[in-house]
Amino acid sequence: MTQRIQTTLSRAAVLLALLAGAAGAQERPASRVPEDLRSPRTTLGTFLGEQLRPEIDWDSVAATLDFDESTSPEERQAVATQLKSVLDGRGLFVRMDSVPADPEYLDPESREAAFTPFPIRLPEFQLRRGDDLAWRISGSTVRAAGTLYEATFSWYARRLLDLLPPVVERSFLGFTLWQLIGLAILAVLAWIAQRLLRVFFHGFLVRLASRGSNWAAEELGAAALPASWLATVWIFRRFLADLRFPVLVNQVLNVLLDLTLAGIAVWFAFRAIEAICSRLEAIAARTETNVDDHLVPLARTVLRVGSVVVAFLLIAQSQGYSITTLVAGLGLGGLAIALAAQDTLANVLGSLAIVGDRPFQVGDWVLVDGYEGTVERVGLRSTRVRTFYDSVVSVPNSKVVNSIVDNMGQRKFRRMKHMLALRYDTDPDKIQAFVEGVRGLILKNPAMRHDYFEIHLNRFADSSVDVLVYCFFRVPNWHEELSERHNFLLSILRLAKEIGVDFAFPTRTLALEHPPGDGDSFPAEPPGR
Repeated sequence: MTQRIQTTLSRAAVLLALLAGAAGAQERPASRVPEDLRSPRTTLGTFLGEQLRPEIDWDSVAATLDFDESTSPEERQAVATQLKSVLDGRGLFVRMDSVPADPEYLDPESREAAFTPFPIRLPEFQLRRGDDLAWRISGSTVRAAGTLYEATFSWYARRLLDLLPPVVERSFLGFTLWQLIGLAILAVLAWIAQRLLRVFFHGFLVRLASRGSNWAAEELGAAALPASWLATVWIFRRFLADLRFPVLVNQVLNVLLDLTLAGIAVWFAFRAIEAICSRLEAIAARTETNVDDHLVPLARTVLRVGSVVVAFLLIAQSQGYSITTLVAGLGLGGLAIALAAQDTLANVLGSLAIVGDRPFQVGDWVLVDGYEGTVERVGLRSTRVRTFYDSVVSVPNSKVVNSIVDNMGQRKFRRMKHMLALRYDTDPDKIQAFVEGVRGLILKNPAMRHDYFEIHLNRFADSSVDVLVYCFFRVPNWHEELSERHNFLLSILRLAKEIGVDFAFPTRTLALEHPPGDGDSFPAEPPGR
C-alpha cells in the first residue's frame, strides 16, 4: 500500500513539472518581448519617435520593421527613411490615441493580429504580430517601401534634391530655402499652365467649334476659366509632396487643396450642365408640347445635386473615409426618408410620369380629380390648375397620374349642339329653306368643320318645332370658340329674319268647353236689381 502511494505521488510530481514547464514556455516569449514592440501603439511610437530625435538610434528603428536576416544595416536605414518620408509626404499624421495599445489586438474584419493605420489612403502600410509576439511593420510593407516612395515623390525632384548645394538647406521662417524656391517654381508652372489652357480653349477649341455652332463656341469659352483653375490647383496637389514639408503642414495643405479641387470641379460641372441644359431647352422649345420644357429644369437640378454628392464622396475618400460605408449609409438614410415621405416620393415619381406620358400641356383646359381649369405649372410635387373663377388649385401629381384626365385643350374640334325652336304655324317650305340656309352658313365659315355636321328638323316639342344644329368649330382655344359661336348665332338670326321664320317661346293654349244648349252669352241679371 505504501509503495502504491509513493508511485502515485511521483507520477503527480512529474505531471506538475510538465505543466509548469509548458506554462513557462508560454510565458517566456512574452516576457522576452521588448516594451517598445509589445503593441501596435508602442511599435509605431518607436518607429516615428526615434526618427524625430536629433540623434537617431537606427537599431531601435530597424527593430520595428520585419526585415530578413540578410538585410544590411544600410538597407534597413534606407527602408525606414523611405517609409517615414512616404507618411510625411502624403500628410498621413498618425494619431497615437487611435492606435491600439492592446498586445492581443485582432483586426475586426480578418480576425488576424494585424493593424492598418490608413486602410483607405495607404493600405500597404501594415503592422503584424509575429511568432515571438512582437508587433512590427510587416514584411510586405518593407518590400513595398521602394515602390511607395517612387509613387509619392517625382523622380526628377529626387534627382534634383541630390544635386542641390548645401547652402539651400538654410532655414527661413521654419522652412528650408530650397522648399520656398520649389514653392515659387510650382506657382510659376501653375500660372503657365493656366495661360496655356486659356489660349488652347479660346484660340483653338472655340475657333474650331465656331465653324459648326456658335452655341458650342460660347459654352467652350465659358468652360475655359474653371478648366484653367482646375489645372492650377492640380499642379500644386500633385507636386506638393516633392517639397518635403512636415507631415502636419502637408496634412493641412492636402485638405485645403482637395476642397479647392472639389469646388472647382463642381464649378466646371455646373458650367457643363448649364451648357447641356441650355441646348436641351432650345430643343424643347421647338417641340409641339411644352410639358417637356419643365423636364429641363428638373434635369438641371438633379445633375447639379448629383455633382455635389460625387464631389463630397471623393473628398471623403481622400480624407480616409470609406465610400462604400458612406454609400451604404446614404442608402439606409434614403430608405428611411423614403419610408417617412412616401407621399412626397409618389408625387415626384408622378411628375416624371406626367412628363413622360404627356397627358396635357401647360395652358390646356383640363378636368382632373374634379377640378376644371387651365394648367399653369407642372412641379415636382403638384400640378397647378387655375380654375375659371380665378383660384389656383394644387393637385398632387400622384392623384393626377391615378385619376382620369379630361383634356379639353387637346380637342381638334369643339362641338356645338343646339335646338332651334320654330313656331308651329311656320310654313314647312320656310322650315326647309331655313335648314338649307343653316347648312350653307356652315359650309361658308372657314372656322367650322365641313366634313361632318347635322342640320335637321328633329322633333315636335310642346310649344315649338325643333331644328337640330349639330356642328363643330375648328379653333385652338375657348376664347376663339366663343367668338365664332357668337358670329354663327348672329348669322342664324339674320337668316331667320330674311326667310321670315319666327322663333317660338314657351306658350300654352287653354280651350274651354260649354254644356249643350247653353248660349254664348252670360245669364241675365236677376230681377229686383
